[in-house]
Amino acid sequence: MPEHTPAPTPHRAVYGFAFYMLFTVLFLVYVSWALLPVEFGLHSYLPDKYFAVFVPFLVMVFAWFFAFLIYPAINLSMTVDVDSIASVVDPKLALPKGTEFTSWSQLQKGKDIEDSTSKKASPVNCNLCRTFHQPVTRAPIAPLRFLDLQEVNTAYYN
Repeated sequence: MPEHTPAPTPHRAVYGFAFYMLFTVLFLVYVSWALLPVEFGLHSYLPDKYFAVFVPFLVMVFAWFFAFLIYPAINLSMTVDVDSIASVVDPKLALPKGTEFTSWSQLQKGKDIEDSTSKKASPVNCNLCRTFHQPVTRAPIAPLRFLDLQEVNTAYYN
């Protein structure tokens, strides 16, 4: 089975040229219909000239409606809430598999249980120097909180 690739192939080149020719001819027919006078006698078979302006305008209105209303609404509906845990922490990485992530206290409890069970870290085999080393333990990141603007400015500018 051939690999799917966006690279140009003879098959795609033929279809591309055929569609190019088709839409060029359709565009020329459309422009001639819009600009030719109705005295040629074809007006009884073709739609009114009003549609030469109305149809492109209608397409542009639908494109605007989709681009500025529908598409952002779809994106907003798929975005998690601002106060949701998932907007800050990836629930699949924070807790073991099968555990529901519901609150910050659960994350802290999971960290406490993890710390109490693994007080003494086992040595790690270092592939670089071929010896065993104790892993470096660091202090946990402080929990999130809202910072006062005055506190931020004092810490930043003093």
